[in-house]
Amino acid sequence: DGESMQKLITQLKPHRLILVRGTKENTEALASHVKQWTDAKVFTPSKGDMVDATSETHIYQIRLTDAMVSSMKMQKAKETEVAWLDAVATLRSKAPDTVQTEEMDVDDETSGIGERLLSLEPIPLTEVNPHDSVFINELKLSDLKQILTKHGIDSEFSGGVLWCCNRTIAVKRQESRKVSLEGWISDNYYKVRDILYNRYAIV
Repeated sequence: DGESMQKLITQLKPHRLILVRGTKENTEALASHVKQWTDAKVFTPSKGDMVDATSETHIYQIRLTDAMVSSMKMQKAKETEVAWLDAVATLRSKAPDTVQTEEMDVDDETSGIGERLLSLEPIPLTEVNPHDSVFINELKLSDLKQILTKHGIDSEFSGGVLWCCNRTIAVKRQESRKVSLEGWISDNYYKVRDILYNRYAIV
């Protein structure tokens, strides 16, 4: 019913929502509820209408030059690979000296001008500003505990903290979703840290 639908949508917190196959009155009522309780962009198309529900407002097609690709240090993140780029976008002619396989979809309005296309060129190392390391993954302390056990490291949960090596090392998950590692500096500390780092793609 309508009340159950409202609760379900509120719990899902969608970014885009398309409402179809309802009466005009019910559709407008549900759309009004969703707009009031979520930040979703709501579409109520009529039969045969086309809806553009893309989440990105600016999509560009960019090619990576050979120099850019060779400078990238790829890190595996689950089923994909990621890398940190320090680059500048320039307009170049659509010449065959750029890597053809590294492309992103584009709206016609934002593509290259005429026979030119945006290309990413690496910034010289002397001009690159250092950046903080980015850790990519959703770590579960329960999974980390199993991995530590496989490496012969004893650990136990207490008060939401994963204690290791006779409670000399603590792995904590903060409210900000950050993970902290605390403990005595020792061989075991560095071993736990290495195992923890291996759970992330670091760029």
